[in-house]
Amino acid sequence: MNRKIKTKGNVVKETFPEHEFLASCLRIGLNLNDLIELTYIDCMKILLSYIGNNNNVREATQKDIDKLLK
Repeated sequence: MNRKIKTKGNVVKETFPEHEFLASCLRIGLNLNDLIELTYIDCMKILLSYIGNNNNVREATQKDIDKLLK
């Protein structure tokens, strides 16, 4: 299922949430056999745990937000 997102300048960009989910799982080290064996909920819990344990994450500052809105 595709969804469309309007971006700056009214350019429409299509994204594929299912594929983004799979890519995220593969990016953190899950393999295709893991994805076959695990449920969607299990994968989401692993992804959320991975994100929660990432020490390189910091909260955005107002300067960061301003850069995004330019």
